[in-house]
Parts: sequence; C-alpha cells; structure tokens
Amino acid sequence: MTQHIPYPADLPVHSLDYWLSPELARISPPDAPSRLRELADAQGTLAAGWSGAIAGGPVLALAGAFTSVMSGNPAAALVLVPLGAILVLLGLFGWKRVRSVLPRTDKALITRGPGSARGGIGMVSFLAVVLGGIIYLYLPSAMAKGAGEVTIVVGIYVLLLALLVACIIVPSAVLGRARESFRLRVQTNPGLRRAVEEDLAVWRDPYGNAAYGPL
Repeated sequence: MTQHIPYPADLPVHSLDYWLSPELARISPPDAPSRLRELADAQGTLAAGWSGAIAGGPVLALAGAFTSVMSGNPAAALVLVPLGAILVLLGLFGWKRVRSVLPRTDKALITRGPGSARGGIGMVSFLAVVLGGIIYLYLPSAMAKGAGEVTIVVGIYVLLLALLVACIIVPSAVLGRARESFRLRVQTNPGLRRAVEEDLAVWRDPYGNAAYGPL
C-alpha cells in the first residue's frame, strides 16, 4: 500500500502560536472570519449557557428561602434550595466539559442576547427601570396593606433583578470574553492545545480560502 505524503501545499503555512498571537488579532478586523474565531465563539456560546445555570442556581435557592420566610412554610425552601444546588452542579459540570474540548461547528449556534458585558448591563439596566416603574405604581397599595406586603414587593423586585443578572449579564460577559478565554485555555491546557493542533493540521476552508486564524 502506498502511503500518502502531504505536499507542502497541504501543510499549514503557519504554526498555532502564530495564529494565537494577540498582536495578530489586534491588527485584524474583528469581524474577519477564521477557524479559530469560529471555534472560540462556538465554545463561548456553550459556556455562556452553562454559566447562566451556575448563576441561576443561587437565585433559585434564594427565591425558595424568601418564599418560605415570608409564608412561614418551609416547603418552598425544601424544594427550591436543593434544585438550585443541583442546577449549580450541573452548570459546573457542563462548563468545565465544554471548555476542555473542541466544539462542533457543523450546526450554527444562535444567541439572541447581548454579546458583551457592557451590552448585558445596558439591557438589564433598561429592564430594571421598566420593572421599577411597575413596582412603583403598585407600591402605594402595598404600603397601605402593611410592612409585610412592602417587603414582599421589594423582595420580588430584587429576585427579578438577580434573575436578570444571572440570565443576561453573566452569559453576555462570558460571550464577550470568549476569544480571549479560548486563547488562554489553549496556551495552558495541553489536551485542548493538542486538539486544536490536530484540527489545524487537517482543516481547510470548505467555502473559500479563509485562514485558520487570527483569534
């Protein structure tokens, strides 16, 4: 059997360290497509989803504790606190797993939220003002019913804000740092670096002549 020996044109022109260079990324248009950016963005999207689960677990537990305290019935805490802990553990497991392996890029991952921490903070700030306006309209009625009702209304508002932070700001911050985080992990995780180097050796742009990097 004749063994195929790659021609020079079949081999990567640049090393992985060249494509990972922050200097190369800075001088490249941020929207320019590359295989490294595709991998980093896909991995960041998956990690952002799991980060929402990690941040949402404590909010779920807090909601259970608050409900139990205000109602005097421990049932909510007994149900929601363990569920919140399970959500955090599942989120941590998924977070570590997706960040240690190359993501599949054959299916597009669609994100509808902000793609940066600044965008997430802006969206949550707007929603906080809207929710605050609604709460403010109901507050006089709650005050007429006593301090307990006011505490419930304010507590619900705080929980909603915490939920918005967990579901919008935290994932958007992860997305915004997806490429920088991917670069750091490739440089520090031998298994991930090996997988990227193997991908570099065989990947060719199926639609044109796009390069493997920059990141």
